[in-house]
Amino acid sequence: MEVNMPPSALTLKGIFLAHLVLIVWSYYSLCFSGGTTLYNGAFLFLVLWSVLHRDSEEAPLMALLVNLLSIFLDILCLILHWPRITSGLMRFGLAMAVVNLILRPITSLMLQRVLQERSGSYGAYGPSGLDRIFGGARRSPYEDIDQPTQPTPGAGLEPEQRPPSPPSESLFTT
Repeated sequence: MEVNMPPSALTLKGIFLAHLVLIVWSYYSLCFSGGTTLYNGAFLFLVLWSVLHRDSEEAPLMALLVNLLSIFLDILCLILHWPRITSGLMRFGLAMAVVNLILRPITSLMLQRVLQERSGSYGAYGPSGLDRIFGGARRSPYEDIDQPTQPTPGAGLEPEQRPPSPPSESLFTT
């Protein structure tokens, strides 16, 4: 039995699994409070929601926004609650918290790709300059039936059968 899964589903499952393991291991450092449990739990819930609802654009968008917010909150939490006395287990937890923090911008890029894939040609999230960074305008996998395609004159004809093109009008010709 073969199961066909879109690549975005595998990406989201990888994001979920990686962050779940790193978040759990980072709690060994004892420098995270209940607030971090709230936003990390919300992030994991939103990624899981993105996996389950493959057509939803809102789920990866919300996961992206929570992930961007959690970068700032993780940095703030690590700065304010860095333990002075550390054991081996606490150092391991701190290392996993730092690895999780380093992985978050990469996760944001991956969530942006998933969001672009789901929104197709109609998605316009964020500033217009970001589409060049994230791979340019993507075509939707669906055909746009609202705007019919216009045939090009002379398409499919031999070069000698094509109608002549109009002369170019330039102001600087002599």
